[in-house]
Amino acid sequence: MRPDDSPAIGELGENRLVARFRTLASAGLDRGVVVGSGDDAAVLSVAERRLLLLTCDMMVENVHFRLDWARPDQIGWKAMAQNLSDIAAMGGEPAFAVASLATPGNAPEEVAEGITRGLVSAAAEYGAALVGGDLVGSQGPVVLDVALAGWVEREAMLLRRGARPGDAICVTGSLGASAAGLAALQRGLVHDHAPDLQRALKAHHEPRPRVFEGQAIAATRRATAMMDLSDGLAEDLPRLCAESGLAARVFADRIPIDPSCTTLAGRLGLDPLSLAASGGEDYELLFTCPRDAVDEIAAAVAARTGAVVSAVGETSPGKGVVLVDDEGKTHEFARGFDHFAAPESCGEGDGA
Repeated sequence: MRPDDSPAIGELGENRLVARFRTLASAGLDRGVVVGSGDDAAVLSVAERRLLLLTCDMMVENVHFRLDWARPDQIGWKAMAQNLSDIAAMGGEPAFAVASLATPGNAPEEVAEGITRGLVSAAAEYGAALVGGDLVGSQGPVVLDVALAGWVEREAMLLRRGARPGDAICVTGSLGASAAGLAALQRGLVHDHAPDLQRALKAHHEPRPRVFEGQAIAATRRATAMMDLSDGLAEDLPRLCAESGLAARVFADRIPIDPSCTTLAGRLGLDPLSLAASGGEDYELLFTCPRDAVDEIAAAVAARTGAVVSAVGETSPGKGVVLVDDEGKTHEFARGFDHFAAPESCGEGDGA
């Protein structure tokens, strides 16, 4: 598991590891941090006239990641990114994070340090700071838990509920790249340097949460509901509809399938539409808005970040979500990621 010349975590001791954590984390400390890592608790300055957002996500070795598939820094990045995506889904601004890591004492030092580097890097890129955490020894597997706080203006906050009948259903970016990357890993397709494979693997290991896109959507005040796509469109859209008490139709030919997904699906004998709709871990944003607001929101997002917004369906009174194919026939949406139905998938999602 570790190189012969790399010291084990157990050999280094907790004090040295904590000291290293503080050194790495301190680089990201910025406004609002009164006391960072090192005391019994972090001390933060609370902003006025804004709501506090708080989220957490856990990743478990061999369930959500594998150390032979991903570098430690990629694991840390992804753990932070999925929390950042939750803040993005509310239209918020990420601020402060804490992380807990449980790891066997015979794991190489790079596991703990690399994970910390990834956490710090992802947080800093989106304006947040890692301000503290906890490190414990275990018999395995490696477990990483991250909690992230953020802010949102009261008038700008978006929830999963709030969609109205006749709203357009929209997504940012493209779908399916992460699922295609996971499928390639599961099939052992890891040493190929083809651009589409590398794009898909990067999407899976180092997702880019749509923090600034979420802020741009919220700033228009035209969106009616929003959430992030962590478990797949087929799993997450029914959740949004259930919260709003609505039904929905999604049009297959409008789903923006990532080109890497299309290419890899062909190589692996898989259906690209299924990967894009049900694969999960895209960390794009799913939102609803009046149909006459789609262009306005798309323009705001493009101006802020360059990202594309696609209208993929529409809400209606009732219950249930269906997929409409190219011939106009309706089909039940296949389910996306489920934490307990697919424990061996080494994929992650947000069931909350």
